[in-house]
Amino acid sequence: MNRLVWLASIVVGVSFAVPAPAQPVAETQELQVDPALEAAAAADAPAADDADAATPSGRPPQMNPDISLILDTAAAAFSRGDHLHQGGHAVDESGMVLQGLEFVASANVDPYFRFDLNFQLAGVHLEEAALTTLALPGGLQARAGYLMVPFGRGNTQHLHTWSFVSPSLLHTRFLSAEHFSGVGAELSALLPLPFYLTLTANVLDPHRSTGLRSASFGAIESSASGRVDGLEDPVYSTRIHGFYPLSDDWSLSLGASGAFGQSPFVPDNRAALWGGDLYLKWRPVSSGDDAWGVALSSEYVLRDVQVPGDSVREHGLTAQVDAWLGRFWMVSVRGEGLDHVSGTVHDQAMFGTWQRRSSIALTWLPTHFSKLRLQGDWGQGEGNRPAFGVFVQAEVSAGEHGAHAF
Repeated sequence: MNRLVWLASIVVGVSFAVPAPAQPVAETQELQVDPALEAAAAADAPAADDADAATPSGRPPQMNPDISLILDTAAAAFSRGDHLHQGGHAVDESGMVLQGLEFVASANVDPYFRFDLNFQLAGVHLEEAALTTLALPGGLQARAGYLMVPFGRGNTQHLHTWSFVSPSLLHTRFLSAEHFSGVGAELSALLPLPFYLTLTANVLDPHRSTGLRSASFGAIESSASGRVDGLEDPVYSTRIHGFYPLSDDWSLSLGASGAFGQSPFVPDNRAALWGGDLYLKWRPVSSGDDAWGVALSSEYVLRDVQVPGDSVREHGLTAQVDAWLGRFWMVSVRGEGLDHVSGTVHDQAMFGTWQRRSSIALTWLPTHFSKLRLQGDWGQGEGNRPAFGVFVQAEVSAGEHGAHAF
């Protein structure tokens, strides 16, 4: 029966696709147009222009969303078995791995809302599904759905935008092995200043059952009552971010973030994250040769978590330099470290100890839709000897994919 339906659908599709034979028309014959129809079309033309102009993004509503698939696969070899492990999309074992297969769909659904979906087919989990307003007054924008929290620069970056095979150590330790994310809402404001400056505030549902992902905050199920009792129970975050064009060739981005929620160790006690980030980029646009460039990025995170009878404080720093060597090559160098500041370590699995890692990567970008990467790591954690790692990564992208933030 299924085969008959399949064949019937093909026959019907072909019958619609094949045009009827054209009737001969005399060269001197003029096409007759109904005057009433012509007048109606002329009257509708300005209305159509107004509808397009009413779309804040400058694009009319899309009947079909932009869709893309992005595949990342990698192979690794480590000198020791007790090297630094991160989980998530990181490559933690010698051998080959499918890092990610990301399905992306996005569209302006009307003049007022935009829809964005990022779904990981490798591992089968939702990364982001959000509606975004397009027409709020006063420089405001709201988002709702399953959101990645805009804490620092790295948390909202997808796998295919990384300069290295693995995320930073501080991202895994303080934010999440995947993304610090959950079901929630966000409100941001573009301030009326002569330069770009935004303020953003987020609130996330604290239930584990709704998909809260966090390496620092406890789910509401581990609280004393096991349910949301007040405004102190959700997870909150805030961020201020500024962009400054220093010249035609130089640009600077600065940000500060904070996040607050419940401690995963002491019911109804607190945990907090504080962070700062910097991105400085040079491209010789004024000379007409923007294929070359250098970018410096750095991020710092401080965590303070209440544990039984104490409070543990840790911090981490990562810094990297990306250098574009023409259209097809990029070299990246990264140094990072985590350390204990104060308090008695309560859970080695969460807090760990000090860690250090240096990385260098060479990326070949033959087109905008593919890349190959070779990377070397040297890393060490407290109590372990140094370990070396070598990685090879390949990535391909098919379909339309929107631009990423600066």
